[in-house]
Amino acid sequence: MSQQSHAEPQVQPERTPESGFDIGFYNWTPDDVNGFDELFVRIQQAESVNDWSKILADHLVWGNSKIAKSVGIFNMNSATDCPNLGTDNCQVPKESCYAFRSENMYGNPLDYRRRQEFIWDHLDAETWADAFLEVVSRKRNPVTALRFNQAGDFRHRGDIVKAERIAHRLNDEGYDVYTYSASDYLDWSVANHLTVNMSNARREYGDKHYTALPDGVDPTDVDFLDDNAVQCPYDKSDGADEFKCGNCRLCFESNGPDVYIRLH
Repeated sequence: MSQQSHAEPQVQPERTPESGFDIGFYNWTPDDVNGFDELFVRIQQAESVNDWSKILADHLVWGNSKIAKSVGIFNMNSATDCPNLGTDNCQVPKESCYAFRSENMYGNPLDYRRRQEFIWDHLDAETWADAFLEVVSRKRNPVTALRFNQAGDFRHRGDIVKAERIAHRLNDEGYDVYTYSASDYLDWSVANHLTVNMSNARREYGDKHYTALPDGVDPTDVDFLDDNAVQCPYDKSDGADEFKCGNCRLCFESNGPDVYIRLH
C-alpha cells in the first residue's frame, strides 16, 4: 500500500522591503529570474555559515575554458546588467562581449548571475569569506584563487570595499583574489589585497593593465602599456591548458607586468 504524503505545501516568500528585498534597486524583478523564489527561501532560512556555504556553493563556478578548475568564479552582477556594457568605459563593444552573448543565447547564465547579484548584496564580507572557506574545505580538488566577475563589473565603492575585505581574509588563508574592471570612475584606493587588472586606459585606478589589442598593433606602440608588457600566455599559445588562468599567475600578481590579448 502506498503511503500518502503529508508534506506541507511550499509557501511563496513575501518579497517586501521589510523582508530584505528592495525591488527598486535592480534592473530586473524576481519574476524575471528562474530559481529566485527558491533562493529567497534558502536565504530567509539561513542561520549559520554552513547554511550560507551551501547557498554559495551552488553559485560558485570552478574554472572554465580559459580558467583552471582551481580558481573559483563569482559574479557581482550579469553582463546584461553590467554598469559598463555598451559604454565608453569598456574596451569591448557590446556585441563582442562573450558574457553578454551567452546570456542572450541561453537563459540559464542570466538567471544564475542575477541570483549571484542578490546573494552578493545580502551577505556581509566576513560571512561571505567564511562561507567560501567552508566550501573550499569540502572540495577534493585544490583551490588557489578566487576571481570576481567573469561577467558584470563593480557598480559602486561598496562593491570594492566588500571585495577588498574578502580578499584580505582569503589572502591570510593563502588564496589569491583578483578581478578585471572597467569601472575606472570609482575610488579604488582601498584595494590593497585585491589585485585589480585595469580594463581601460582612461585613468590609473588599479594595479596594471589588461588590454585587448587588434591584430597588427604592437604593444610598444601603445602609450599606456609598460615596455615589459606581455601577451597572455593562454592567448599566445592558442589555448594550451598549461597556461590557463590559475596555472599562469600573471593576472594574480599586483606587481606583475601589463598583459594584453589579441582582439580577434
